[in-house]
Amino acid sequence: MRIERKRGGPWVNEHRSIFKFMRRTIEVHADAGGDVASVLAQRRDTMGDLIDYEAKRDRELCVTGSGWSQSKLFHGLSSHVTTDDDEGIWPVPDDAFLDGVENRQRYVLVTGGTKIHRLMDWLGKPGRDLSLRTAGSHKGQSLAGMVATGSHGSTLDETGCETHVRGMVISTGKGEAVWLGDPDNPILKDDWIARFATPGDPAHFAAARVHLGGMGYVSAYLIEAVEEFYCGLVKRARVLPADWGDLVAQGRFAEAMGDITQGRSPHYYELTFDPFAADDEEVLETIWLDIETTAKLALDATPVSRTSFEALGEQAAKGVKQITENPLAPEMIEARLRDLIDVPGMIFGDFKEHACDERDVPRTLSQLTAEWEPHRLFGLRVDVYNAAFAVPLERLLEALRIAREMAAGTEDNIRTFSKDFVYTVRFAKRSPATMGFLKFDNNAIINIDGLPKNFLLGTDAHVAARRLQYLFKKAGIPFTMHWGKDAQMDAADIRDQYGAAVEAYRAARKALLGERDEVFISPALERWGLA
Repeated sequence: MRIERKRGGPWVNEHRSIFKFMRRTIEVHADAGGDVASVLAQRRDTMGDLIDYEAKRDRELCVTGSGWSQSKLFHGLSSHVTTDDDEGIWPVPDDAFLDGVENRQRYVLVTGGTKIHRLMDWLGKPGRDLSLRTAGSHKGQSLAGMVATGSHGSTLDETGCETHVRGMVISTGKGEAVWLGDPDNPILKDDWIARFATPGDPAHFAAARVHLGGMGYVSAYLIEAVEEFYCGLVKRARVLPADWGDLVAQGRFAEAMGDITQGRSPHYYELTFDPFAADDEEVLETIWLDIETTAKLALDATPVSRTSFEALGEQAAKGVKQITENPLAPEMIEARLRDLIDVPGMIFGDFKEHACDERDVPRTLSQLTAEWEPHRLFGLRVDVYNAAFAVPLERLLEALRIAREMAAGTEDNIRTFSKDFVYTVRFAKRSPATMGFLKFDNNAIINIDGLPKNFLLGTDAHVAARRLQYLFKKAGIPFTMHWGKDAQMDAADIRDQYGAAVEAYRAARKALLGERDEVFISPALERWGLA
């Protein structure tokens, strides 16, 4: 590992929802040479010196990967640590394993700064033929960022991405790094770990697994991959049958999907709802169906590259053309532009143009997970607003009814909100992490995806997210919110939702960092009552 200090300057997160002027920037560069234990020992020393140097000057360290999070990560005087070049992946040497550990080829040590697309490519190389179990909606995040917030996909039998983690090396300063391993599934020998880290209390592993940026610098993860698997892709629009909600609430997803499964097991299920449409109108479904095989398949399919918001730029361009062909008075232009922005209409129209039934065409998880690319509207970059609510699966139908009634409005057929967002529903199992936001045995996650807070003509997406919190509370529907999206919660909300887990997190943080806890602090942690 090499540290390069630079002058500070303006910084903005990927969604351009947070702007800061950083006093100083620290770039972290990985050194992948030598055996992995020696590399990790050198990382311990280098990062430990950095943490101590900043602590003596009463500075916070703010560590970012892709900058995807919409939570407030920075104090104004922070030193900004960038990890774009801190990428490293190593197979675990055979002499590091405890006796009896099986499937050793599946275990990999990965730096926290490694981007998911690079990790997927490394795992999927011929001869390795491995895969992650699940991933988020795109593969541009860093591994530490994805795990730190409990990011998830919609893999029906999996939880958040923290499910991959079997151990972690955390740099805490004071000249040391701490190893936290899964006490229920020990993998590595203590004497091998001692070459680069001090064993920490395994009781803190669950609390540090979704670390929210508050446990130190995650130097490396021990992850467990799985054998490469294949799925066929279906993208379709349909009116949901009357019994759909009851079937989904019981976890009978194959029946809820209908004849499209043809007896095959659904692997992934995602739905997009127009919040302003009637119950008997179409919704969008993205389905992955398992392809059972014992052999490696030929992978000739085009990787998925298109995400929902590609529709915005293309459809909006048509609106601009209409305006140029039918000139308006200057004072009418802004109103006309705003009227053209129908996010559900744009997304639904684009999705239908690119619908497909490729259920028998094999793709890997990497091929099914899109790269992140910024989106454009009227030729200008448009960022994405996201908020996400996890509710118990058995309450999904009730929660959707409340969400759709909220959007539609009730008085004189006047909408409460502009058509700035859609609802995207995903599914996941309970998280093993103390602060994993997937808290229910079976989770349905309702995402509000729409125009960002900084949109020039205004947006209602974030207002809708706040209103939906109130309505869920009023209806007695328990929920949690995705940490890495717009988590509009304060300490009282977090304590109500997570209970004793709050103290477990705070205790782990204090045990790991001691007086260095002031180095790893953020406005978000303070607001949530976790600092």
